[in-house]
Parts: sequence; structure tokens; C-alpha cells
Amino acid sequence: MSSGIGSVRKRGQIVKSDRKDEIAMERRFLVRRYRLVWRKDSCIGCGICADMCPKEAIQYFPAEFKAGRRISERPRIDFETDRCVMCGECVVSCPMKDALVMTVDGRKLIPVMEKNAFAMVARKTSPRGGE
Repeated sequence: MSSGIGSVRKRGQIVKSDRKDEIAMERRFLVRRYRLVWRKDSCIGCGICADMCPKEAIQYFPAEFKAGRRISERPRIDFETDRCVMCGECVVSCPMKDALVMTVDGRKLIPVMEKNAFAMVARKTSPRGGE
């Protein structure tokens, strides 16, 4: 593809845009359009969304402290578009009302709520005794 022509979006591909106040991801199909938005100012940085994501598509970056002072930005998250399936579990698990918002065709709708299809949460453990 020549550089004069913009990139072509494939059907079903997630496209992410990162702005100053939000990260938005959009996935378009022939008849449906999914959109997931993380509003940076509404997020408290708890990381629950990253822990609950069944596809491990959310990366959590905590604030860094040195000598009692914060040396990095406030806690934040980021999305891996190649892993996300736009299920909405992060939206359901978020304790803040408008930090994560999901819409389907412009209406607030969460696929896992609509289909009552929550992933099973399994604790990752290692065998005891060095096995």
C-alpha cells in the first residue's frame, strides 16, 4: 500500500485511539459497532479490571513511589487490542461508574451482561513441594 493512501480497517479489527483524557477502542462488523472507552480522570487506578479480564488484555501500571513521593504518573491501564474480545467484563468489575464505558451501536450495552456469560475466575497457583 502506498504511503499516500490511509490504512484500511479490516472488518472485526479493533482500532485503538489514545487521547489526553481517554483511550477508546472500536470494533466494527457489518451490522454491529462495539466501542470501549476508558476515561482516565474517572479511574481510581485500582487494577480490578486487569485482574478480571478473562483474556489478560488489560495491562496495569501502578504509580511508582520513592522515598514516600510519587515519581510516576498516577496508576493507569492500557489495552492490548490483539487480545481483547470486547466482552465487557472490565466494565462490569469496575467500581467507578463512568471510568469504563461500553456501547454497542451507540447504546450502553455490555455483552457479558446481555448474554449472562461471565468467565470463570480461576486462581493461578503453583504446586507445593517443588513438584
